[in-house]
Amino acid sequence: MYIKLCIGNIVLRMSAPVPSPAVLDTMVNIIMSQTEMSRDIVVSELERTNYDLKRVIREYMRGDSASASTSVSETSSANQLRFSEIRNFMDKSSEMYYRKQETTRIYNEVLERKKQMAAAAAAEAEAASAASAVKAKL
Repeated sequence: MYIKLCIGNIVLRMSAPVPSPAVLDTMVNIIMSQTEMSRDIVVSELERTNYDLKRVIREYMRGDSASASTSVSETSSANQLRFSEIRNFMDKSSEMYYRKQETTRIYNEVLERKKQMAAAAAAEAEAASAASAVKAKL
């Protein structure tokens, strides 16, 4: 792995520093806990990305890496696909339910504010009419 350093018209290629075994092991453990990649794949991906931990995880999540996507997609059985569809359906249903609950809550808050404003306006109008009635008596 190389790092390109451009200074004017001069391009320097420097190899990326390899982290110590303890740091590398920590990086591998972090990536393995965040993804479903095996240890060998994680090490190769780290080497490919110049030991950029965030980039490896980001590429895994986006599906940019060919090695990460092949390990997950080729092992899908009919049962896994069936339960995947059920899980996706349930996730969408749950999201729609909570979205509807939030919409209903906001609607009720707006309705309550309008009722309070109408009550306040009615009370103000009643007070104004009472004040004018008192002035008329005097």
